[in-house]
Amino acid sequence: MALLGLLGGALAVLTQWMTAPAADIRAGDQGSTVAGNPAPTTGQIQSMVARVVENQHRNDRALEEFERVEHVVSRKGGDNSPVLFDRTDRVMPSGTGIMRLRMAQEGSPVSQDLYRRELQIALDALELAIHPNDREKQAFAKFEKRRRDRADLVDAAAKAFRITWAGREMRGSRTLAKVLLDPDPNYKPTSRLTGLFEHVHVVLWVDESQAQLVRLEADISSDITFGGGIIGKVYHGGHFVMEQSEVAPGVWLPTLYTYDVDGRKFLLSFGLHERTEVTRYRHVGPPAQSIEIIRNELNNRMAEMPIR
Repeated sequence: MALLGLLGGALAVLTQWMTAPAADIRAGDQGSTVAGNPAPTTGQIQSMVARVVENQHRNDRALEEFERVEHVVSRKGGDNSPVLFDRTDRVMPSGTGIMRLRMAQEGSPVSQDLYRRELQIALDALELAIHPNDREKQAFAKFEKRRRDRADLVDAAAKAFRITWAGREMRGSRTLAKVLLDPDPNYKPTSRLTGLFEHVHVVLWVDESQAQLVRLEADISSDITFGGGIIGKVYHGGHFVMEQSEVAPGVWLPTLYTYDVDGRKFLLSFGLHERTEVTRYRHVGPPAQSIEIIRNELNNRMAEMPIR
């Protein structure tokens, strides 16, 4: 849905430069405050944020060479409401975005025949990325633009908020810096997407030693309208969580997303109540490298097929 795509894009970018290790901890579920720990100076906070932004740009580029497994559960409402769908996908970089290979649906693995077909489709897509035709070259140009737009949004997120130091907290065995972000009334949005930052309040936790985002919680504090409210509206009260952790030396990538958002598109109500757990990161490299992984896997699976 376009409205949710816009909102999710902005919130995801917020989290891409602010984010945590495994467990959906809501705003009310805080870690223990670390007492007697001196606060950094304003200059030190600004330096930390600048390092986090720089690292996040590197993380975003690194994600383009990692495969992972995403388990998505979407519900009608809250945590105990009926499940609308439950799926598990293998997500692979394609050179111009991502490819999804369905692994399980509603908790049941897909058939071996279906998965072999998906591997063949992935193989063909990677072949095309390595030897692009005119259409694929256009797709790559669009991908490059999306990459630049995302980088610009990361930079914009660092400018759109007033940052307040909130101390340090113990989360598990780790001491993390806690920072509050409130919309800066002096910030002038440069696009429709950056304008969404005006409606969001954020709490984030940072690993200071590595200048990496560990967890982000964002709350929609006021209604977000599209087309003056005629096209649609995202209601205030929505909540978003993102966590990320170190999956390779110096590389921090998302391990959890949760969305709890309601709104209206034209006259129809919608809701997004979804939890995505991301696991099994593996570096596969660019298409010229990852294609060999897929080719070998497909050949092995073909060899295992019973002779008829």
